[in-house]
Amino acid sequence: MHYSRSQKIFHVLKEYGNNVIKHTYPEISPELGCTTIYIANNTGILRNNVSMELNTALKQDRVLKINGKPVLYIEKTLLEKTYNIHLHKNIFSNFIEFKNYLIGITSMDNPLPILTTKIPTRHQNFPAPPVYEKNLHTGKNHDVFDNLIGISDDLYTQSKQAKAAILYPPNGLHTLITGPTGSGKTTFANIMYRYAIEMKTLKKNAPFIIFNCSDYAENTQLLLSHLFGHTKGAFTGAFKETTGLVGQADGGILFLDEIHRLPPEGQEMLFSLIDHGKYRKLGESENFHKANVLILAATTENPQSAILKTFFRRIPILITLPMLSERPLKVRMKFINHFFQTEAKIIKKPLIVSKEVIKVLLTYKCSGNIGQLHNDIQVLCANAFIENVLSVNPNNTPGITIKLSQLTDNLKNEFFQSTSHRQGLYKTFNFNDITSITFDGTNDQLSDLLIKDDYAVNAAFYEDILKTAQSFYKDGIAIETIKEKIHSKLHRQKNNINDNKKVKIDKEILNKIVNTDIIHLIKNHLSKTKDYFDTNDNKMIYSLALHLEMLKDRLENGQSATGINVKDISTKYPNEYVLSKNICSDAAKLFAMAIPPEEIAIIASFFHTIKQNKSSFIPIIVVCHGRSTASSMVEVVKALMGNPEIYAIDMPLDAKIDTTLTLAIDLSKRINTPRGILMLVDMGSLVDFGDMINAKFPATIKTINNISTPLLLEAARRCMMPDITLNDIARLLNNQFIYTSQLQTESSISNSFSWAEGVDPQLFNKIITSLSDITTFIDVKKATDLLGQSLHEVLTNYNQTITDNIFVKFIFHSICMLERVIRKEALPYKNYSTLKKSHYDLFDTIQKSFSPIEEIYGIVIPVTELSYVVEMFLLFLPPTLKK
Repeated sequence: MHYSRSQKIFHVLKEYGNNVIKHTYPEISPELGCTTIYIANNTGILRNNVSMELNTALKQDRVLKINGKPVLYIEKTLLEKTYNIHLHKNIFSNFIEFKNYLIGITSMDNPLPILTTKIPTRHQNFPAPPVYEKNLHTGKNHDVFDNLIGISDDLYTQSKQAKAAILYPPNGLHTLITGPTGSGKTTFANIMYRYAIEMKTLKKNAPFIIFNCSDYAENTQLLLSHLFGHTKGAFTGAFKETTGLVGQADGGILFLDEIHRLPPEGQEMLFSLIDHGKYRKLGESENFHKANVLILAATTENPQSAILKTFFRRIPILITLPMLSERPLKVRMKFINHFFQTEAKIIKKPLIVSKEVIKVLLTYKCSGNIGQLHNDIQVLCANAFIENVLSVNPNNTPGITIKLSQLTDNLKNEFFQSTSHRQGLYKTFNFNDITSITFDGTNDQLSDLLIKDDYAVNAAFYEDILKTAQSFYKDGIAIETIKEKIHSKLHRQKNNINDNKKVKIDKEILNKIVNTDIIHLIKNHLSKTKDYFDTNDNKMIYSLALHLEMLKDRLENGQSATGINVKDISTKYPNEYVLSKNICSDAAKLFAMAIPPEEIAIIASFFHTIKQNKSSFIPIIVVCHGRSTASSMVEVVKALMGNPEIYAIDMPLDAKIDTTLTLAIDLSKRINTPRGILMLVDMGSLVDFGDMINAKFPATIKTINNISTPLLLEAARRCMMPDITLNDIARLLNNQFIYTSQLQTESSISNSFSWAEGVDPQLFNKIITSLSDITTFIDVKKATDLLGQSLHEVLTNYNQTITDNIFVKFIFHSICMLERVIRKEALPYKNYSTLKKSHYDLFDTIQKSFSPIEEIYGIVIPVTELSYVVEMFLLFLPPTLKK
């Protein structure tokens, strides 16, 4: 059975309440209230959508809402049935008011259970308070590496290397960490040190000495003295003997940063320390000093060319950290969250960050990697903090707002120059339901944006496995080494494979890597499921065979997958799970070892992905008025989402409806699928196209109107999901449009935009929707309000009123102008001085009306741009008022 979003939310809400009551009855405590964070985490539904559904339920009198920090929700029926009471009120300002209300409705015949505001003693299985929930790894295998950002995404291999280096008997293995500036080499070395303390390979008070070899690179003698120490009189100015950093690091770790700046003689002096645990101070020729030191070194250069080969050979472990641009977007998201939460704790105020700022931070070039990202966020927070302190009434603001105008020029420039991650942004995150994100130093807010796909594996993953195996074999790499390298890929399961070239299968090579018995085993089972899988799909067969080979090696080494929800996968993908179980059963006999259920579940999810990619997406037809409106929108979304099943039909204003309908019917016949067709249109008679097509031939078509780029993006993403129905998609998209329209109508016009009297509300919302599709830096709703006030001020000065015609032209032009000014791409204007001289009063009035906007966005609107605005008003104002 497919549950709706509302049903999922109420199931979790009721289950939570039952669990609390089970352990606290007859008391009623604050823990009975459930937070939206708890529900979001347990349903996978965005927190904003959880709030929207609960507020709808509140209007239907199905839940109780207790305001405060955080806001709590209780299922009304559960409370009434449990305590045999009837509630006439469902919104309370705090828990105390809620408690007093319950006491007030209690009679002698219906005594209310004891009320408490204290948190009761927890039972073993009692859920943690939602307020304090954190997404932490727990269990006996937890270690300091589990807190490293990226450990579960793209740093798995590096962490395994680091742990091996620390644990290798008797004293660990010397390690070289490579990576570009700002990639986190020093942090990684520090985590290795803490891991050594944690695993007791080093004593609690063991030293961790950091030395940057570039500090004294121009003075070799001083550098070697600092590193190894010196004897009295070793050189001019050496008045006493010193220990040196090597001696200070005895019994611990010496971290040598920028090791390539250590001169050759310095590297040679380390040979003796590495080989024999001995070294000489500068100025000594006979005596040796002993030191048990584990050396961790780091470099931004290619170690094979920047370091002596004799020294490089003595470093057995090489760990490479990736550039930030090479890392998955969700990892970058975690860094952004971490840095903003840290700044919020320091400032001791919530940081309210515009979603457009988050988009910039996720996609800009950031050539300085993690270090630059951290610095840029600190500068953003500092600028926002200063503005808050200097504001007229800073104490009344709930937090500090960070907006696009506070971006540094450097960050803006890098954003404009960067093309990376733009496509992945919309595949990885859902920005449709938010305008800003609040960081309060505690909760992980950015995870709400992540589009969750727990078990999906990129189809290119299989292509990559085959390509890797064949490439390594051709390069002469040993088969065991090939297996190790593929093994590391299987663990990371990276979904951001960029090479989309088709792989040509070389059976001769692959048969030397893979046991042919496994190939026959897989083909035998696939032949029984021809409805699902093709026995001639060599890419899938050899990929799975490689996976089973790796699995055998891992199980022999005592390694197995953990944290996989076997029950969930077997329920979601029953056919794939049965197939996987049968294959693993025969493979277990072949390997003479048991295969854990978690590994069976992983293979089942692989099969599901293959099946998903073989099945067609739900096709989308976009029909819009205009010569290229639909085409342009479809081109953008296809590029961003990679969904090929989106088709555009443009309807020029002079085109006949019959002609466009014929095109839509022919296209629908050609692309129709058993799952149906989704049609997105803008307005007018196009809304009825679905019914008209149905009259011509049988097809399941759902039509959504008021198309926009964000709506099409969401539709494209939904239509790529294998288990979703056309009805579900239509319902989700309709809910999103209704919710957005309500927000726009209620917030933008009736509540605050007093100047908008006389402007058609529908026209107002259409303008905001249209402009939101084409702006990068501007919050259109906010900018429209500000510009509306400027327009009102200018027209009032000339005793004129706002009309729809003036409003549309002014807002469209002015928002595009603001975008240009922010981008520093202002338009030129010849002879603006003549225009200003001829219409000085009008020019001055317009310039003054824009002053608040310039202040808010941190810009200065050039006189050339103002000249075009003046020309526009000259078209509206009566001739007698144009001076």
